[in-house]
Amino acid sequence: MEPAVLNRERVALDKKNRMPIFKLFDDYSDEDFYGVQRKYSIVARVEVKFPIEPRYRDRQHYILSDINGAKIEAIATRYEIVKYFNSLLHEKHVYKMHNVWFGLNPGAFNFRHLNGTMELYFTQQTLVEPYVVPVQMPPFPKHIFLNLDDIAELPNRTLVDIMAIVVHLDTIHRTMWGTFRKIVIMDARWSLHTIKVWGDLLNKNALHWALANENYSIIIGTMFRRFRKQECLESTDHTTIHFKPFHHNTHYFEPIQKALVARNDRQFVVRYLDDQRRR
Repeated sequence: MEPAVLNRERVALDKKNRMPIFKLFDDYSDEDFYGVQRKYSIVARVEVKFPIEPRYRDRQHYILSDINGAKIEAIATRYEIVKYFNSLLHEKHVYKMHNVWFGLNPGAFNFRHLNGTMELYFTQQTLVEPYVVPVQMPPFPKHIFLNLDDIAELPNRTLVDIMAIVVHLDTIHRTMWGTFRKIVIMDARWSLHTIKVWGDLLNKNALHWALANENYSIIIGTMFRRFRKQECLESTDHTTIHFKPFHHNTHYFEPIQKALVARNDRQFVVRYLDDQRRR
């Protein structure tokens, strides 16, 4: 009987000392879709912590990013779990998390801020600790829309990250909710689109916007929300604008920039705005 006892003790010790399985948000396998759910460990930065849903206070959503810049939506359910993670996690902090679950994004059946394939769940078994090892998180998201026509297929109110060229600044509008400005941008397929930028993103970056308009500069905008009725992207409290970003995809826009500068004629923007007003 002694060998059996030793084997059981060895197995128990192996389980205790077993290294956790760290997972990247884009690292999917068939087991994640169709097999038995497994617990994983992740290193992630909390990009956004949304308010607790007010009705029952039993659900809270987060947006996390991994060391490659990929994003995923994380969800905490049940009052005790929501309360615990709400006090524990803070925006822009990096954490090491153990025993998290991955599941399929329900898509159109339930509202989600991101349109990813998978989503992540915090449970009672999830352990969180600050990630104290110095790590350089990527400055830009991994998945950025270069062709903005693809956004039209996404569910309403989805958050997206975009890259485009600034071609026109419309007049500033003042409303009871604050000031905003519609800005015309051009994507990598020479298509014109409109974004609505609110508040501090305008005031604090007034000079940057003016120079971007003058020089047809490239921008990266994160966390823009798509509104189906307005047919435009709108900035949120979590939006960040990067002017003249050092990014590997800027080479798609360089020929467009050169053509716009050489043309030096913005009548195409005037025609686009006239068409938008007639709708």
